[in-house]
Amino acid sequence: MKGATPRGFAGVVCILPYSVSAQAFSAHCLVVASLVSPLSDPALLHPIEPLAAALVLAADDPEALAAFYAALVDASPSPGFSTAHWRVPLPGMGWLELYRPSRQRPLAPGRGRLAVCLKRQGDGEALELWMQQALALGAQRFEEPRQESFGCEVWLLDPEGNGLLLLVSAA
Repeated sequence: MKGATPRGFAGVVCILPYSVSAQAFSAHCLVVASLVSPLSDPALLHPIEPLAAALVLAADDPEALAAFYAALVDASPSPGFSTAHWRVPLPGMGWLELYRPSRQRPLAPGRGRLAVCLKRQGDGEALELWMQQALALGAQRFEEPRQESFGCEVWLLDPEGNGLLLLVSAA
């Protein structure tokens, strides 16, 4: 039965801050797993490697697009693994990874169903100021700002035509 999933154990997802060490992460997941399903043989659980999440966005000019997004979230862009890769830290949620696709596998720009959503606390006035900042940095308005039950939002296109949602809410 070595390597088998204990009966009644469907799995556990552990989400911890990025700065947590691999040992602390594995220990925390073991504790959570034990709370979820009592195990007769703890050896059945394998250590879990830390999981990191990022948004990945293809760009014709990754450095320029990284500067655009960094300005919107008040962060500093940093070079990635090559000259075709840049990174922007997203407060509270990992990284925005920008890369230039290979010439052998190009990706056409355009607004698809997936978009970057940036959220801040505020009201309609805060959204207007943020939108004006984005427009001054090269974004284009896709729709007019509107009030929704969850806050104020505006859909834009970033300088390369990708969907961008700016959202402000009280909480």
